[in-house]
Amino acid sequence: MIGFVKSAALIGIDAVEVSVEVDTAHGLPTEIIVGLPDTVVRESKSRIKSAIKNSGFHYPMKVYTINLGPAEIKKEGPSFDLPIASAILIATEQIPNFSKPTLLVGELSLNGEIKPVKGIISIAHLAYQKKITNLIVPYENFLEASIIKEVNLIPVKTLSDLTRIDFNKKYLPPTKSESVNEKEMLLDFSEVRGQLQAKRALEIAASGNHNLLFIGSPGSGKTMLLKRLPSILPEMTMEEALETNKIFSISGKKINSQFTFIRPFRDPHHTISYAGMVGGGQYPLPGEISLAHNGVLFLDELPEYPRNVLEILRQPMEERKITVSRANMVVQYPANFLLAAAMNPCPCGYHQDEKISCQCHNGQIQKYLKKISGPILDRIDIIVNVPRLTKEELFEKTAIQQNHYTSTKIKARVQESRSLQEKRLGKPNALMHHKEVESYCAIDENIRSLLGKAIEKGYLSGRSYSKTLKLARTIADLDASTNIKLQHISEAMQYRKGPALTL
Repeated sequence: MIGFVKSAALIGIDAVEVSVEVDTAHGLPTEIIVGLPDTVVRESKSRIKSAIKNSGFHYPMKVYTINLGPAEIKKEGPSFDLPIASAILIATEQIPNFSKPTLLVGELSLNGEIKPVKGIISIAHLAYQKKITNLIVPYENFLEASIIKEVNLIPVKTLSDLTRIDFNKKYLPPTKSESVNEKEMLLDFSEVRGQLQAKRALEIAASGNHNLLFIGSPGSGKTMLLKRLPSILPEMTMEEALETNKIFSISGKKINSQFTFIRPFRDPHHTISYAGMVGGGQYPLPGEISLAHNGVLFLDELPEYPRNVLEILRQPMEERKITVSRANMVVQYPANFLLAAAMNPCPCGYHQDEKISCQCHNGQIQKYLKKISGPILDRIDIIVNVPRLTKEELFEKTAIQQNHYTSTKIKARVQESRSLQEKRLGKPNALMHHKEVESYCAIDENIRSLLGKAIEKGYLSGRSYSKTLKLARTIADLDASTNIKLQHISEAMQYRKGPALTL
């Protein structure tokens, strides 16, 4: 008899359907697994044999041929333990065939307990797309997969639970009593004194999804400001949230966690490796670039990152995706992030500071600034100098700080601006293509003349010219202006050159 069940394999952030077939025959007892299994899948036969015996089932001494199809897709990871064990039990007539279309995933321990697996959101979404009625999942994956409400999720804790499945029962996901409201954890701009220009820059960046860089002396508030950026970003749409949560799911970072609409904020240390930023492994997992998808990638002390780590940002900052090539496979991950970076103007941190003298000579400053290449700087839309606070700003809280620059009020303005962009483009202004820039960023002769002079003097390249128009479009949207005006272009241009980047 042949036992047959459905399972799934992960390729990038998506899952593909895999058929698991088991044929039994008389002969010298052995297990043969075919269909491009990796080492973990090949080793599963030892786990499965012990799990079946320790769950009260029999393991007849036969020849088991286990086929994982389609054969051309690489199968990796322990998620095939449960489907293979189920197919063996069906083939040996110890449990009946599933009465309804069903997909299974899960890792087995030797005593028959079922452990969670990675990528359960992608697998649940596949079941929905393929119109597979039921999805049997490890109990610890239940909460994570429950966002896909169109699929009937059946949580199991042990292999013996397969004999007690009720396909007509609606299982309710567990509630996490210890869960913390993520919105309440976000830092608020009302806690930051002064730095009105920096706050304005952050509002513009959040509105149009523009990359930005803060430059200033130690203690001026760069990091404090940038860490509050998530509090003014609009929540993700269902489509964005599904894609982002899939990435975290296949990375194993969402197991036993709730689906979230809060945009990710990734803060890798400057000692991060190339593989950590890009993604890697024999079967590539996403790196920080992809984990920040639809959110913020925050790089503090930007010149301290290895040069090759910074240069790899070029492609995803333009194409909004990253391709990871390994000997076994090539995987493409989405990487649509907002880059928020901070740096000192020199090694000691006090170049051009009004109060403290810089201890660096010109050669040291030039070497420090050259750690960030021109092409990377050209891809940053907003560069702002963040000066140290005055005593008045530190000791007194002005009305404009209290009333205008709270996270709640900034977020309301950002969402209003984003709504205009969604109606116009269906995406933020920073993602406009060349033809869209021509269509939606029309300028008059006065503005054209101003930009022409900037191009002649070498202040704007072809890329930065386009970015300036996109930035001006966002500023105009914040003003609820249909057309880009001279003051919008003027403000956009002042963000294109950071004063602390020069000697």
